[in-house]
Amino acid sequence: MLAFIFAAAAPLWIPIDLYAMDGDTFYPMLSLRLAFSATLIILAMWGTKCALLKAAQFRLLAFIVVCGLFYVASRLLFGGGLPEEGILFGYSFLPFLLVALLAIVPLTLVEGVAYCVVVTMFLVATELYFGTFFSIHTMGDLWLLALLGAIALLVELTQLHMLLRLYREATRDVLTGLVNRRVLIRWLTNEIEKSNQGEGPVSVLLFDLDLFKRINDTYGHPAGDAVLQSFAKLLEGRVPTSGLVGRFGGEEFLAILPGCNESEAIAIAERVGEACRSSSVIDSSGDVPIRYTTSSGVAQWREGETTVELISRVDQGLYQAKSSGRDLVALAS
Repeated sequence: MLAFIFAAAAPLWIPIDLYAMDGDTFYPMLSLRLAFSATLIILAMWGTKCALLKAAQFRLLAFIVVCGLFYVASRLLFGGGLPEEGILFGYSFLPFLLVALLAIVPLTLVEGVAYCVVVTMFLVATELYFGTFFSIHTMGDLWLLALLGAIALLVELTQLHMLLRLYREATRDVLTGLVNRRVLIRWLTNEIEKSNQGEGPVSVLLFDLDLFKRINDTYGHPAGDAVLQSFAKLLEGRVPTSGLVGRFGGEEFLAILPGCNESEAIAIAERVGEACRSSSVIDSSGDVPIRYTTSSGVAQWREGETTVELISRVDQGLYQAKSSGRDLVALAS
C-alpha cells in the first residue's frame, strides 16, 4: 500500500519541478521521477501476490532502498545543494518521511532498528560524498532522524504488543492457555496437506475427561476448571514438541501428531491415560484430592481423507472408548 501511495504521489510533484527548474535539470528529474514511480508500481503489484512474512519483510526493505536511491539520485542531480536552496526541500525531507512511516508498520525492535539504519546510511553516504557530513546542518539532520527513529520504534513496539495480545486472545483458550479449536483445525489441515505430499504420517488423539460433569456438580466449577488446567498441562508435557495440543471444546482436547503412525499415537495416548490415573487436583477446601481419568480416540490420516472426515473418525474412536467403560484408548476403525 505504501508503494502504491508513493507511486501515485511522485508524479504530483512534476508541476512544481516544471515551475522551479530549468530545462537542463527538469527533464533528467522527470525521467528519474517517472522511473521511481514505475519501480514502486512494480513493487506494489508484486506485493499483492505474496503474503508470506519473509516476502513482506523483503518488500518493505526494497521499498526503503528504492526510496533511498531516489533520494541519492536527486541529490546528485542537484549537485548536493542544501534544503535552503529552494526546490531541494521537496527531496531532502524523504529520509525523515521514511523513518516516520515505519511507525505505521508493526515491526520488531531489531527490524525497526535495521530499517532505520538503512535509511540513515543513504543520508550519511550522500553527505560524505559531498563532503558535508560534519556540517552543522548534517548534524542537525542526523539528530532529527534519530529522534524520529526513536519515536517510530516506540510506536512500532506498542502496535506489535497490541497485535500479539489480540492474536493470543483470538487463538488461545483463556482457561488452559492451549490453542483453540480454530487453530487446531487450521494446523491439522496443513499437516494433512504435508502428509499428502509424502512428508510422513499424521495422527490425531481426541481426549475427553470422564464424568467431568460429576466433578463440577460435586466440587463446583472452580474445581472443574482446576482439573481442566491440570489435564492441559499434563497433556502438553507428554506430546512430542513437533505436535500441537489444544482445547477442542468443553472437556475435549485434541492432539495432532505429525510423523507418528497409529501405534506410536496409541502409546502416547496410553501414557497420558496412565499419568491421569496418578494425578489429582486439590479442591478449594484444600483437603479433598480430586482424581480424574480420560478416554481417548486414536486415528491416523488415510489418503483422500479430509480434515472433517479425520476428526469425525477419531470422534467415533473416542465414543467407542467411552462406551466400553471409559478410561480407555480406542483406535478408530
